[in-house]
Amino acid sequence: MADLVLAAFNARYAHCSFGARYLLANLGELQEQSRLLEFDLQIQPRIAAEKILAHNPRVVGIGCYIWNIELATKVAALLKSIRPGIKLILGGPEISYETEEQEIFQHADHVICGEGEIEFPKLCRQYIHHEGTKDTKSANNYDGEIGTPSCSSSLRGKMIHAKPVDVSQIELPYDLYSDEDIAHRAIYVEASRGCPFKCEYCMSSLDPKVRYFPEEKLFAAFGKLLDRGARSFKFVDRTFNINISFALKVLDFFRERYKPGMMLHFEVIPDHLPDELMDAVKACPPGMLQFEIGIQTFNEKVAHRIQRPLDIEKIEANMRRLREETGVHIHSDLIAGLPGEDLESFEAGFNRLLALNPQEIQLGILKRLRGAPIAQHTAEWEMVYSPHTPYEILQTSLIPFDQMQRIQRFARYWNLTVNNGQFI
Repeated sequence: MADLVLAAFNARYAHCSFGARYLLANLGELQEQSRLLEFDLQIQPRIAAEKILAHNPRVVGIGCYIWNIELATKVAALLKSIRPGIKLILGGPEISYETEEQEIFQHADHVICGEGEIEFPKLCRQYIHHEGTKDTKSANNYDGEIGTPSCSSSLRGKMIHAKPVDVSQIELPYDLYSDEDIAHRAIYVEASRGCPFKCEYCMSSLDPKVRYFPEEKLFAAFGKLLDRGARSFKFVDRTFNINISFALKVLDFFRERYKPGMMLHFEVIPDHLPDELMDAVKACPPGMLQFEIGIQTFNEKVAHRIQRPLDIEKIEANMRRLREETGVHIHSDLIAGLPGEDLESFEAGFNRLLALNPQEIQLGILKRLRGAPIAQHTAEWEMVYSPHTPYEILQTSLIPFDQMQRIQRFARYWNLTVNNGQFI
């Protein structure tokens, strides 16, 4: 039995829920009364509801993401139909924007928009310990930082708009990775939150302040993971190399503890690789580092339109150096369907990136993430998005639907063949 169940619906078994573990780590005394249940997208909604209800919870928390929202909506509907008295708390990027328009919102008692490590435990204590409230009615009028400009007054208390947390004050979740997680699943970690750039297709542009975790606390946690046998670390930082001195400390820490099989995945800014960072990268054994390098477009007018800064000469020079002088595995990204880019421009960008010889080229189709500023270009460029997740672009004024379908098929088969190493 558990008073609180955190239900995570992951894209596949190999992925752990990073967000749910953060919430669990910051529950304090409630952690002993809580359970984390993880499912992949193959779970039947009724089976998931059955497993959740078997714990007889008073509160259920569900993280909502672009990949799981359909499944999460079905499970939420079942939970509230079978046990209406359960308090259902939702959070995550997919429910944090355009919230009231979504079906799952109708089933929720509360939605926490933004980072939940502080607000979620507060809310759970009101229901489980009745802190700050004498009855359910007052608990439903939770007095956190509530509402958004689009919220109607009748929903006050249901919407909780959380401020970005002080990362030095929250508990890290890494002890909550099980031995099975470490042996078989991706281990997600982070050294910072936020992004100073304003790329309009990206949700990270909405959090402009980069916040770094305290080094002593962070490296102690990484050391414990290494001692437990963790070898593969996927850093979710949006701008790993924006602060060169901090990036160097992270690389030095892991290089000094290197063992065969260690792999660190970072998202890096391709035009910000000064010599001191390049020298540190060179010192790492081949295969230790994987860099995700988001190019997105080589069209400077398009890049300017979506507020993505480009220094193409520096990008190309740095990528050549990485391939010629280091053992880094490069995973590079392009996005099709950006406002103002036609098929010819996209083709030219692909050929330009291919000439730089990255090990992988991920060809993405533009998605209209909820809350992302890319929506402001919809009318001018006649951008039509799918109403179904993952909300990919279907056509623009410059790329008709049949051409977008060609790009999508090309992207799929490029990934199945070249990226997977089958037909280099």
